[in-house]
Amino acid sequence: MVASRYLLIGCLLILAIASFTWLSPLSSSPPASATVVTHIVLFQFQKTASAESIKDVLTRLAALKDQCIHPSTQKPYILSLKGGTDNSPERLQGGMTHAFIMEFANTEDRDYYVQKDPIHLGFIKVAGEVLEKTQIVDFIDGVFV
Repeated sequence: MVASRYLLIGCLLILAIASFTWLSPLSSSPPASATVVTHIVLFQFQKTASAESIKDVLTRLAALKDQCIHPSTQKPYILSLKGGTDNSPERLQGGMTHAFIMEFANTEDRDYYVQKDPIHLGFIKVAGEVLEKTQIVDFIDGVFV
């Protein structure tokens, strides 16, 4: 009888540890290797924006991956950049017509891009002339709290 109690307690302890390990991806801190920041940008252009000016902004945005240079390494630091025109049938875009996803190695690189990178800041000025609305969301994969 005593042995079966210890066996039951041992099984419950193993189950508790296994459950905790299974839920660990929902923790508030990322694993050491998961520091990549995903930067999502959504655009709605002004109704008066010409096709030429829209194309210019989109071309300039696509070029940021190669033109934005890290101040320390003197190399491009945007890990990836992809995007395109919305084609969702859900009709939940809220007026947004274009979406872009960029990845940065860490929050420091993302912060430099957003706050100090002269190429990006110049892009913001040009794009601001034809944009009606912009939405930006950043996240680190697996960090939910």
